[in-house]
Amino acid sequence: MNKTKLSLIVMAALASGSAVAAHTFVNDNGDSLTIDGRFEARYQDNGGDSEPVWNSGSSRFGLKGVKQLDNGWEGFGHAEWGYNSGSNGSDIYDRLLYAGVEHDKYGKIAAGTKQWSTFYDVVWFTDMGRTYGTRGSNVYNLADWGISSGTGRAANSLTYRNNLGDLKYGFTYQTTRTDVALAGDATATLKNGMGASVLYPLAPGLTVGAAYHQNEVTDLVGVDQSNMKDGDTARIGLLGLNYATENYFLGLTYHVADSWEVAGNKEFFDSRGGELYTHYHFDNGFRATFNANYMTETDGRAKGYERKTFTPGVEYHFTKNTFLLWAEYQFDEGTDKLSGTEFVNADDKFSAGIRYYF
Repeated sequence: MNKTKLSLIVMAALASGSAVAAHTFVNDNGDSLTIDGRFEARYQDNGGDSEPVWNSGSSRFGLKGVKQLDNGWEGFGHAEWGYNSGSNGSDIYDRLLYAGVEHDKYGKIAAGTKQWSTFYDVVWFTDMGRTYGTRGSNVYNLADWGISSGTGRAANSLTYRNNLGDLKYGFTYQTTRTDVALAGDATATLKNGMGASVLYPLAPGLTVGAAYHQNEVTDLVGVDQSNMKDGDTARIGLLGLNYATENYFLGLTYHVADSWEVAGNKEFFDSRGGELYTHYHFDNGFRATFNANYMTETDGRAKGYERKTFTPGVEYHFTKNTFLLWAEYQFDEGTDKLSGTEFVNADDKFSAGIRYYF
């Protein structure tokens, strides 16, 4: 298949829902283009006096390309965009954008404005909720939820991944990120972001992992009563365990952090906490899910800040992991909502939706 024919197929795929389901297009050289993403309609009730809303949930669209190079190398690129719509307005935003090269022996190196960090190679064990969860690992920190800090979709980053036999390992480095929003109107510059992860299969379906990340913090603006000074380092370490079979999934994580998060009172604080996510997928298409999160401040700077949530859920998969209905209810037992100068308990929350992966 020549390049012209490949282009025509891709254009047809974008115009036809049935064609998009084909996913991947490959030419005679082995170069490929994959179209993926998901559509979602979500109903969300955040409790209290807030009005329930309908929105597009986690809808997104992505393109992945692979180019065959000489001597066993492959070039690749990945771009993904998210879409928000509903009662709170509409916008399209970039979720991922990176490119790199890969070799079976020498590993995989990528550079981008946003890409999943090696820290997330362990975090994903429990980042499985449809709306709620992943509030105890402290991966989604600061005002942009782990993008600037580097534990989620790391901004301005280089990553390297490889393996030694069954042992997988990776490294992340981030260049300077300026005017990073912390909380409220507080900002800082983050420099020399560095992280690493290791993963090892202990038995069939059972994997253990560890991850670490740090940032040098400078140019602090608007941070209240902080013992952080220009040049200090914020750190986080994470342990994880994952067990998965055809129908059962269990993920556990535990973290310890030093000045990693900033609370609503614009104060850096130390923390520790953990997450549990589990589900069982029945043969009739129903899936029962449960998510528990706990995180507490450990140095007094966040003045009683504590996250504690329990989220049972139920799903029905018309086609497993492709087309499904889902619902989650989050019981909030913590004190992580700032009211005046104190942290108080937040309202329970409910969400439900329909999701289609293509």
